[in-house]
Amino acid sequence: MEERKNVTGTRILSFKAWRGGRYVGLAEVLTSLAALIDGHRWRLTIDWLVSPELEAITEATANSLVTTSRLIELFSVDCQLIDGELVGHGGSSSVPEVRIRAFDSGHWDVQTDSLELLEKIIMLYPDAHELPEW
Repeated sequence: MEERKNVTGTRILSFKAWRGGRYVGLAEVLTSLAALIDGHRWRLTIDWLVSPELEAITEATANSLVTTSRLIELFSVDCQLIDGELVGHGGSSSVPEVRIRAFDSGHWDVQTDSLELLEKIIMLYPDAHELPEW
């Protein structure tokens, strides 16, 4: 598993996964961040997922990097990532540029040093607040 350090310059924002009685799933989070993560490839660690497509999602993401569009496709079915983490690599970079964590099905946490991505999250999810550490 990759080391989880809070690299200098990175910030972590956390926002609620439940809005008006509706769960904001992974596909919606990724879609809302649109072009800022479009070319990223992701490593997904699932600790707890509720989905009728659990087996297909697990097989498709096991031991490989998955594109943003493929993750959106996989998670567009009725599913809930309760605990898990995505590590996103942009372009050909081997260094993670963004981490997204589902925490207890109640919050999404995003760690990045991209000011554009942080600003987009704050605009989309006004309840987003900064966490001191991952």
